[in-house]
Amino acid sequence: MKFLLYTTTHGKSGSIQLNRAGFWIPALLLMCAVMTSAGGVGYLLAPGAASAVTTPVKNEEDWQVALQEQKQELARARNEAQNQLNALAVRLGQMQAQMLRVEALGQRLTEVAKLDKSEFDFDQVPAQGGPSDSIAAEQLSSLDFMQALDDLASQMDERAMQLGLLEQVVSERELDDAVSPAGRPIQKGWLSSYYGMRTDPFHGRREMHKGIDFAGKTGDSIVATAAGVVTWADSRYGYGELVEINHGNGYSTRYGHCDKILVKVGDKVEPGDVIALMGSSGRSTGPHVHYEVLQAGKQVNPTRYIRASR
Repeated sequence: MKFLLYTTTHGKSGSIQLNRAGFWIPALLLMCAVMTSAGGVGYLLAPGAASAVTTPVKNEEDWQVALQEQKQELARARNEAQNQLNALAVRLGQMQAQMLRVEALGQRLTEVAKLDKSEFDFDQVPAQGGPSDSIAAEQLSSLDFMQALDDLASQMDERAMQLGLLEQVVSERELDDAVSPAGRPIQKGWLSSYYGMRTDPFHGRREMHKGIDFAGKTGDSIVATAAGVVTWADSRYGYGELVEINHGNGYSTRYGHCDKILVKVGDKVEPGDVIALMGSSGRSTGPHVHYEVLQAGKQVNPTRYIRASR
């Protein structure tokens, strides 16, 4: 392709050949330079271009500030974790104290109720087991863990209260058993006269016998049938040498015709303690113990208490 050029200065004409390399190479270079210059001008004129150019890269002070903030955040996280650990330690100490109390109550109850210690061994971990269900297993969060601790502590408080009440009931029952007359007032001998109407051995008339007689040998042991306090230890008309014990709850017992009294007024006695020796003092035909049970100050039939031997 050719372009014809005319000029009026010299009246001559000329031509340019566009398919020559000498023309295209300089032309392409010129176009690239123009386009580059135009792009640069556009970038500078665009919004925010100035700020992008003028914003400096973070310097060392900025990195120091960021690092200090991270250190502070890490310190706060450590403090929070330590506070939670301290709270857990306090809670654990409380639960350990509660567990010791429950164990003490359990052991006391086992002794009082005379339970089989092999069945209630509080030193052994309770046996547990069962197949594992890995599908249903869940991770325990910290909130769930704290809630579980609170629930366990509440259960331990309830169990401790229940065990305490049960111990009180059993202890009261044990006390009732201890102070209620039971068994025979002798270690050796035989029953020689019942409670009720009988023929008097001295004058032969029918008369009320308000106790039970146990015969034996002089010097045989006479024992207390319940726990209590000695309120009489001396001779009394008709009874000879007499021991009387107050057991509380309105109960008292009498042991008459003793040969020798081994206790004194104010002594505390337990069931089975030897309180006197058998004799024939007072209104008696031979060595024996006249045994009476009184309830609210009146003689009652001792037979049912003797049959309730422990």
